[in-house]
Amino acid sequence: MGWDVNTTYNYEVGGCLPLDAPTYVVRQADDELYNGVLTGKFCYVLNSRQMGKSSLRVRTMKRLQAKGIRCAAIDLTSVGCQDIPPEQWYAGITYTLASSLNLLESVDLKTWWSQHELLAPVQRFGTFIREILLQAIQEDVAIFIDEIDSILSLNFPVDDFFALIRFCHEQRVENPEYQRLTWVLLGVAAPLELIQDRQRTPFDVGQSISLTGFQLQECSALERGLARKASNPQTTMTAILDWTGGKPFLTQKLCQLVLSYVEWISAGQEAKTVEMLARSRILENWEARDEPPHLKTIRDRLLQNNNNPPGQLRLYQQILHQGEILADSSPEQMSLRLSGLAVQLDSGKHYPQPVLKAYNRIYESIFNVSWVEEQLRKLDPTPDTEIYEEIRSKDEQFFYDYWLYWVAKEPPEALLERFRQLFIDGIGCSTPEIEMTLYRLVTFLKNDRDFIYILNRTCTILINHWHLHHPRHNAVFQLIELLEKGQPRLTQMVSRSFIVRRLQELRKLFLKSQDFLSLQRLVQVIEPSRLTKKTTSLGKLIDRYPFLYSHCLIPEKSTFGHRQIIQTIQSQKQKDFSVNLSQYAAHLARKASKKSSSVTVETAVRKSITNPTLLSDRQLYFALKHFVGKVDGVYTYRDSARGFLTQTNQKQSYQTFKTSLYEYLLETIESRYGSQHFNERLYKQLQETFPEKDLQPLDSFLIAQTCSSLFKFLVEDPEHPNFYVFLDLIFNLGTSRTIGLLLKITLIAQPVKPHLEKRFSVLFNYYESKEMRDIDWLVEALENLNVALSSNFGDADLSFFKYL
Repeated sequence: MGWDVNTTYNYEVGGCLPLDAPTYVVRQADDELYNGVLTGKFCYVLNSRQMGKSSLRVRTMKRLQAKGIRCAAIDLTSVGCQDIPPEQWYAGITYTLASSLNLLESVDLKTWWSQHELLAPVQRFGTFIREILLQAIQEDVAIFIDEIDSILSLNFPVDDFFALIRFCHEQRVENPEYQRLTWVLLGVAAPLELIQDRQRTPFDVGQSISLTGFQLQECSALERGLARKASNPQTTMTAILDWTGGKPFLTQKLCQLVLSYVEWISAGQEAKTVEMLARSRILENWEARDEPPHLKTIRDRLLQNNNNPPGQLRLYQQILHQGEILADSSPEQMSLRLSGLAVQLDSGKHYPQPVLKAYNRIYESIFNVSWVEEQLRKLDPTPDTEIYEEIRSKDEQFFYDYWLYWVAKEPPEALLERFRQLFIDGIGCSTPEIEMTLYRLVTFLKNDRDFIYILNRTCTILINHWHLHHPRHNAVFQLIELLEKGQPRLTQMVSRSFIVRRLQELRKLFLKSQDFLSLQRLVQVIEPSRLTKKTTSLGKLIDRYPFLYSHCLIPEKSTFGHRQIIQTIQSQKQKDFSVNLSQYAAHLARKASKKSSSVTVETAVRKSITNPTLLSDRQLYFALKHFVGKVDGVYTYRDSARGFLTQTNQKQSYQTFKTSLYEYLLETIESRYGSQHFNERLYKQLQETFPEKDLQPLDSFLIAQTCSSLFKFLVEDPEHPNFYVFLDLIFNLGTSRTIGLLLKITLIAQPVKPHLEKRFSVLFNYYESKEMRDIDWLVEALENLNVALSSNFGDADLSFFKYL
């Protein structure tokens, strides 16, 4: 058998393809990224290595440049990531950006960087973008940052870098110059690996670009070369994809092997020939043949660049054993996908839902069951840990897959019966295999908390599906009632079985957990009519306050899907309240203006519109006037906040800002009340906030940190000695004015709004079981805050209150 390299049409194996490469395969991601940048969206392409990210970037930049968009490319590996200080790293990024956009001739970057040495490195980078880049370039600008995962090797935190990207995105509202700036991130990492702070991450305001493997209908450019060696190029291409799964690197490599093969591939011999080439030129002695490195890269990421190699190996082992597993958004599955070993498909052979499977036959052949078992032995876990991890990774996933499958197949009644058999009866399940799986999970529990997580996730799988597909069914209520009041139907068998008794004990622990409390609250939000009328505790009101949902309805370790469901419910509740508030506010305005033509008409209007709050008409009218109207007869809170931000000079010191902030807040405080120690306490609090930064220049992050600190000072935990500050404000300054003070703070730093909501969720959690009549001050505060947030951040149009 001989080999002869065909030099007339070579495939590109590894690295970024040249712009004129004839073997570039256009995929859906090409148009998605191009259109995303063209419309000004922040985009990110996070995928495994050698999927064509850099080639996609180069092609997209060329298309954008043809549209008049200036493009800059920053490869973070060229900037450096080993033992490099923050200032040098940011300086390297700034230099690369300036060089890419041909700005070095118009600005002495070294001098400019030195002149701004008082600023933190990230501030200097942000200032360069604002003062130099956006001023020197009048066209739209797209900044592509490649190899973004390199930041994981830096020895300093980089949350500020990603927060700056989000800041640039959010500045578009206030500064039109930023509308010309777009960012694109490319690399091998999950968003949560890159930035932990969910309040500052840019990924929740961006567009994820999915970079999939090559599909047959996309491969005409590759088939063109195969026509020189095969009677049927498309059939040959099909055989190649059967081995590579469309993985770009392997597909190009196998195409090149076919092209270099000396013999002609006649019709009917395509699959046999491709298999021979794959086995002899890739699989056999693969470590020696793996040039450029591809398979070794996957191996090393799985075994070395991973926080939990045994867990990843067992998850992959489960895929090999089962063929596929149901996909979810867990960090473990995301990490396995980023290694390149596994791929998520919209549906599988056994499940109609998204599944995770081995990416291709080549990986399955090299990284097979024997290889996985060998690596697990080398890791040498202790016997107990090995048994526990094996049971947890395999059985737990199988347990979730069971529910994900049946929830899409059966009506709620049938699923409730399955749930009862497993968790209430604990014995006699109609599916013995799943019953034994649960028994093993209970037997080898490392701690009780693990079972709470398993039961809670099972419940959320059911609840999420029912809410989307059976919204009018009372299944959610029945599920919670079953957990609370359900009794085993086979009591004699239960009493004789240790494992079933243990299951009952664990269920009782679950009923006392925060996870179950979150589920109870969710029922009150989804099905408030199910609450008994005798219930008069504060917890009954949770459905009224959407701003609490993120903190009161989502327990720790919730799946991404469950968080999305809660966010959807929250958005709808906020929208409904805004609509009702707008209608009733208009009614109050007409009533106050005495424009009703007659008492009869006013009565008819009143019957058709009800007060959406628990405040009296007088209280609600005062609150609306306070939060939307001109508080001092001249300015609204929004006007004051806008004026304060306009006067706030970003070049002023932090100390000067705190003094200005103190004066800004005093406008809300009645002089009679303020003189009674509150003003003094407020001044002292501000002076003691980050005093080490007093001489530093002001920036948006420092403003946000200060506002967050003020929220904690003004709304402290009920068990904290300083909680009296909030109570004193409520009972002496008044509820609406107290909430107005908090609103003024929020309006000058809107990203800290979740921090304010968190402070009130702490109050709600503490007083949840108290009778409403005993804490009417808190109910009034929650109602006022709901009105304040809706009227200033929601869809409610209450601008007419400015003129009343």
